[in-house]
Amino acid sequence: MNRLRAYGAAVAAASFLVLAGCGSDVDGSATAPLATVDTDPPSVVRTTPATPPSPMTSAAPTTTASTTPAKSTTSSPPPTADPSQYESTAGFFYFTSPSGKFECAIVVTETSIAGCHGEFPRSVPRVAGSGAPESSVAPNTVEITAGSPARFLSSGDPRFHRFDGPAKQLPYGLTLAIPGSGRSNGLECRVEESSGVTCLDQVGHGFTVSDKVFELK
Repeated sequence: MNRLRAYGAAVAAASFLVLAGCGSDVDGSATAPLATVDTDPPSVVRTTPATPPSPMTSAAPTTTASTTPAKSTTSSPPPTADPSQYESTAGFFYFTSPSGKFECAIVVTETSIAGCHGEFPRSVPRVAGSGAPESSVAPNTVEITAGSPARFLSSGDPRFHRFDGPAKQLPYGLTLAIPGSGRSNGLECRVEESSGVTCLDQVGHGFTVSDKVFELK
């Protein structure tokens, strides 16, 4: 009996506590927990725009120049004729052009002289006649004395004609070179099919002559 009374008292006490809690919610007398309000203004975060990446620049390709040593070119001297094949008497060397239009000689004694007789162009200058200097005639000789300019002249005798036999032909492209003697320089002559006979001394004087053109130096 006593146990039943105690149990009923406990139930009644619990019910009272529940009702008391509900009553405090209704009349607002109970203090509710306070909410925390942040009144500070939000801080402004400034962001610096990122620097755009610089455009990629490709480096210029490096080239290595190849240095090939230049080939040395040495010009061979022109082919020469054997002087002994053209010598008549000591110091006299005679030859003809392959066309037969010119007969020539190199004479080396105390002085060195080269000259030719032949079919000169009509445009060659007229010269004083041999034995008659007051007259003007067509030349029959062209010659050079070493150290002096070449000239046309009229010769009484064909000085560059070989009288003791036929003169040997000097082939195209061969050079007949005769050293100087005494105080004179040497001389050389050659024949080219395109230009004719050319004779020169060692300082650049000389002549080139054919039946169409001529040049004196």
